This record gives sequence, C-alpha cells and structure tokens, in this order.
Amino acid sequence: MTTTYEISLVSPDPDDTGVRRIRVSAHYIDGEDRLSPEQKAAIRALPPGGVWRGRVIQVKRVIEKEPG
Repeated sequence: MTTTYEISLVSPDPDDTGVRRIRVSAHYIDGEDRLSPEQKAAIRALPPGGVWRGRVIQVKRVIEKEPG
C-alpha cells in the first residue's frame, strides 16, 4: 500500500481560484528538495490522519481505506 499525503497552503490567497490542495505519494515527499531531511523524517513519521505544519504548507497523511 502506498502512503499518500495531502499538501495545502497554510494561508491560501482568497482571490486565487486555483487548486488549494494536492495529493502526493511518499516518493514525492522524499524527492522534494525544498524540504530538509528533518522535515521529511517528521512527515514520514506521521500516523494516519496526522498533520505536519510548516510556515507555508501543511501536510496531512491521508487515512488509507483497506481494500475489500
């Protein structure tokens, strides 16, 4: 099962009608060069439903539904 995260802006611009949040895989988090190794480790350690909040973005680990 692939771990999925939802990334959103902490303070979105109310006049911006673009996408406010995106879903990404753990692979994306690992490859993101704007995150420090410590930030990546904190994000990867999140329990399902857990949230990591930075200055600009918030990352939430999505609760995966069991197949079936």
